[in-house]
Amino acid sequence: MDTTEITLNRALELYALHSPNKTFITHQRATYSFKQTHDLVNRVATTLKNNGVRQGDPVCLMLPRVPELIIAFLAATRIGALPAPVNYLLCSNDVINFVKQISPKAIFSDTRILSSEINTALTETETLLRIDTNNKKENWVNWSTAVIAEPYTEKDGFQSTDVAYLNFTTGTSGQPKGALATHANIYWNTRSAIKALSLTAEDVHLCMFASFAHPHELFARSLYTGASVILLEEINPKTIVNTINQHSITCMMGLAPMYEMMVNHCGSMTMPSLRIAESGGMYTRQAINEEFLRQFGIPILSVWGSTETTGIALANRDTDYQTNGSMGKVCPYYQVKLMDDNNSEVAAGEIGELFFKGPGIVKGYDDHTCILDENGWYASGDIATMDNKGFYSFIERKSGMIKVTGLKVYPLQVELILLDHPKIAEIAVLGIPDRRKGNIPKAFVVPVEGKHLDSDDIVNFCKGKIPPYMIPKQFEIMEDLPKIGSGKINKKALVKSLFL
Repeated sequence: MDTTEITLNRALELYALHSPNKTFITHQRATYSFKQTHDLVNRVATTLKNNGVRQGDPVCLMLPRVPELIIAFLAATRIGALPAPVNYLLCSNDVINFVKQISPKAIFSDTRILSSEINTALTETETLLRIDTNNKKENWVNWSTAVIAEPYTEKDGFQSTDVAYLNFTTGTSGQPKGALATHANIYWNTRSAIKALSLTAEDVHLCMFASFAHPHELFARSLYTGASVILLEEINPKTIVNTINQHSITCMMGLAPMYEMMVNHCGSMTMPSLRIAESGGMYTRQAINEEFLRQFGIPILSVWGSTETTGIALANRDTDYQTNGSMGKVCPYYQVKLMDDNNSEVAAGEIGELFFKGPGIVKGYDDHTCILDENGWYASGDIATMDNKGFYSFIERKSGMIKVTGLKVYPLQVELILLDHPKIAEIAVLGIPDRRKGNIPKAFVVPVEGKHLDSDDIVNFCKGKIPPYMIPKQFEIMEDLPKIGSGKINKKALVKSLFL
């Protein structure tokens, strides 16, 4: 089937026509064929349209890994609305502020995951269409009602260059940036992964990434190859392995801690169907890679991608990989170079910032910020090296961002919260390596003169203000913090102190 740079909905339409009865989505509650999914997408699209949602309107998705997430996403794109995933793990105030800034025309949520504060805030917006996939919330439209509307029949007249959705970089800073991911961006990123990993219609995919982190990656590879996707909500190593065996899963996308749990708790189990074990979102240690390969007979394929690259742009392949934590080689349809601070390209073995170019790169954000230079290159902010075989290795995030089990933690966010503590005078937060979570935040704290501080006091202060994964796990009480000439805290000196 020729699917050259077609929209998501056109791809669904084609497979609903040519492979109507083939299973597209499987979940513990239900299984949907391509035809059934196509029908549900069109019915929910009508519900959105009948309630005033129009092309370009944001539609929030506050859902876990469930079929309704995929259906709602595609229903929004069917009418040209813009899905906007919401990190429901954030504390209530951050979720409310995030949604308010987006100003959506509709929101989908399983209301069992909503706090009373969020529900109250959403209900107060009378013009907001609220759809409850749990079918039980008062003042919300039930999912069972949304899916019985007449199917939307207008021809898909959208172009591949049209924006498909808002893929947000962060939701806690007060000014989240929504990357304008087009259908073409998703298409070329997906095609890149298909080619790099030799994906086919015979594959069965299991994606264990968070539903609000690149949600198109839950289904895009299946949608553009005619393959099947398994949705699993539970992150339990034996459940993951049993699910792989039950459904003969061939391709898994997960995080390093998941693979470490599988190594530690599933050593006596086998996964004969699995051929691709893809690890993204954080560094995967060599010891985990080697033990996984020894126990299960296949390598963990580390990859690198970002919101701005619409997904993976560097990857290890099953026939060409390293187990030392390398991010792999450049993927098809992407170009990459390493640049120093003087804007000069560095040689193999030297450290530089990763720059990317290609049709999978988004042009900018919803605040009209363009991220490409005059020659179409995107500066990723990640520092890396490349060996003489073309394998790239991550060094550090230029901005100091910390990834805790693949979830983004920006030190400034944590620092601003803790500076409200009446006993804290100064603070600096850094990421330090952790076997289970990849990295964890460590806080260097200067107490107010004459005040006593302990870690329990600081942790309790953080609770309810930031999500648990953002709360520092280690603390060091200091008399003062190192400064540079301007008086700014010298974090490089703190980093050096960690290794002395």
